[in-house]
Amino acid sequence: MFQPNIIRAFSVAAVILSVIGLLISVTLAIKVHALLFMGVLSWGLLLWASWIGYKLSSYKLYAEEYKKVAIRIYLIIGAFFLFFFVGLMIGFILSVILLATLWGLKRNCDDWVEQNVVESILPDEASNEEAINN
Repeated sequence: MFQPNIIRAFSVAAVILSVIGLLISVTLAIKVHALLFMGVLSWGLLLWASWIGYKLSSYKLYAEEYKKVAIRIYLIIGAFFLFFFVGLMIGFILSVILLATLWGLKRNCDDWVEQNVVESILPDEASNEEAINN
C-alpha cells in the first residue's frame, strides 16, 4: 500500500480524477455561476499536488516518506468523491493543505539531493590542506 509502484499507480489515478474534477468545475462555473471558480482553483491545486505526488513516487525515499506521500495521494482521491457533498471552501482549504505538504516534502528531497551532489563534487578540505602543505 505504501510501495513506490503502488503510489505511482494511485498518483496516476489521482491525476485523472483531478482532471475530471477540474472539467466538471469548469463546466459548472461556465453554465451555472461564475462564483464556482473556487472549485476550478481547488481542482487545479489538487492536480498540481497529484503531479508532485507522482514525481515523489520515483524518488528514493525512506518508508516513512513514502507513507506520507501515499496518504496525501489517497486523500486527493477521497477529495474527488467528497467534492460532490462538501462545500467549496472546505475543498479549497483541503487542496491548499495537500499541495503545501507534498510541495514541502518534494522541496526537502530536492534540497537534500542537491546538497549531496555538491558535497560529492567538492573535494575534502583536509585533502586540500594536505595538497597545499606539500
